Amino acid sequence: MMRKLALPVLAAVARALLSRRTRRAIALVMGGLLVALGYVALRPAPPGEKLTPKERERIYAALLKHVERGGPNHLHSRRLYHYAPPFAEAAGANVHVVQAAALLHDATKEDGKGEPKEKFCTHGEQGADLTKAVLSEIGKSETFTETASEAVREHMGPCGFNWSYLSRRFMSKFCDRRFPKPSSAEAKVLYDIDMLDLMTVDGVVKVAELRQKNPEFEKEPLEASVRSGPDSAWKSVVDAKQTLLTEKAKSCGAALAEHTKIFVDGLDFAKVTDVPALKQAAAAYLVASPLPSCLPVVPPLTDGPSP
Repeated sequence: MMRKLALPVLAAVARALLSRRTRRAIALVMGGLLVALGYVALRPAPPGEKLTPKERERIYAALLKHVERGGPNHLHSRRLYHYAPPFAEAAGANVHVVQAAALLHDATKEDGKGEPKEKFCTHGEQGADLTKAVLSEIGKSETFTETASEAVREHMGPCGFNWSYLSRRFMSKFCDRRFPKPSSAEAKVLYDIDMLDLMTVDGVVKVAELRQKNPEFEKEPLEASVRSGPDSAWKSVVDAKQTLLTEKAKSCGAALAEHTKIFVDGLDFAKVTDVPALKQAAAAYLVASPLPSCLPVVPPLTDGPSP
C-alpha cells in the first residue's frame, strides 16, 4: 500500500524539481526520437520486385520505338542494362529496377518534345514520364514504377563545376539549369553506370558522334569533339569521374579513366578524320586493350527481342 502511495508522490516531487523549460526540452527530445523510430519502422524497403523475361522484352521494345536501332542511344542504353547487376548488388539496390530504368533513361533523346536543345535538356523529365507509362502498362507495382521513373528523372549529369578546367561540367553548362540529384540507391546506381559508360572508349565515340551529327551542337573539327574542345568527349570523362557516387563505381572509374586516356592520347587525327574512322580506331584499340574487368562484358547485339 505504501509503495502505491509513494510512486505518485515521487512523480510530483520530480515535476516540481524540473523547471517548465526543462520539461519542455525533454518532451521535444523524446518526441523527436519517437518520430525517428517511427520513420525507420515505417519507411518502405527497397523494392524487391523482379522483371520477367517477357517484361524485359516489352521494355526493350518500348526503347526501340523511340531510338534508332544500332544508333548511339540504343547501344548506350543496352550497355547500361548489362552493367547494372554488379553495381546494383554492391549498392544494395534492386537490379531489376535499375535495368528497367537503364533501358528507358535516354529513350526520349531522339523523338522527345521540343526543339533539339530543349529535347536534350529535358530528356530526364520526358524519360521519367515514358518510364512510368511503360512500366504501368506492363503491370509493374507502383513502388517499382515510381522508383525506376525517379531514377530516370535524376540521372542527368555530369553537373556542377570542374575546377580542373575552371568550367562548369557539361550538363550544367549546356543546359544552364539545375537538375535533381539521385536520391534512391537505384537512382545512384543508374547515374554511376551512365557516367562510367561516358568514361569508356565507346562513350568517347558516342559523345563525339553526337557532337558531330546533332543539330543542337555547333560544328567543330573531330579532334575538338574528341580531345581538345572546351566540351570535348575527354572533358566529359573528367567531369563524370569527379561526380561518381558509389564506392564500386569510384574504383571502376579510376581504372576506366586511365584506359580511355591512352586511347584518346594515341589518336592521329591526320588519319582519323571522321566518325567511321574513329569507330574503327576504337574497335582496334579495344581488341588490343580490353576494358577493365570492373565492367561486365556486353554480349554482341542481335536482332532478337531481348536486350
